[in-house]
Amino acid sequence: MKALSAVRGTISVAVVATAILASPPAQAGDVTAFVAIPRPSDRWNRGFGAALSSTWFNVASFEGEAARIPGETTDTGMSSFTASALLSPPVGAFTPYGGIGVGLFRQNIGSESDIGRLKAWIVGVKVKLGGLVILKGEYRRLDLSGNPLIDMDSRVSAGAGLSF
Repeated sequence: MKALSAVRGTISVAVVATAILASPPAQAGDVTAFVAIPRPSDRWNRGFGAALSSTWFNVASFEGEAARIPGETTDTGMSSFTASALLSPPVGAFTPYGGIGVGLFRQNIGSESDIGRLKAWIVGVKVKLGGLVILKGEYRRLDLSGNPLIDMDSRVSAGAGLSF
């Protein structure tokens, strides 16, 4: 009986290993640069940023993002760093995605500054052109902790990058 159990275990491991090795390779991820428009827009200018994402099992992505949004005056702005977990099942050349992010932000108005945590609800779509170029459009609903110096409740962005 023990020998039969050992053979079954070995066969099970071999089947799982074969399935993993035989599955088609997925794209590892992408790097994108983007332009962002924050809301409410009356106190903010267009910002910019970059994101690096890693795709796992062809349906989930993990992303790190850094963004800088200047304010209406030259001594005003916000920097943010966000880590996100996203569901991102590909549909042909399109990859819709959605998920949550957490991170840190720093706002400044002149010499006054505020550092806090942020939470983000994220939805977007990536379009692959050819095998290398990615176009991206995204909406983020933001929740800034404490009493930020300047309100920002959401952000839309568009960008382009490279798949690897």
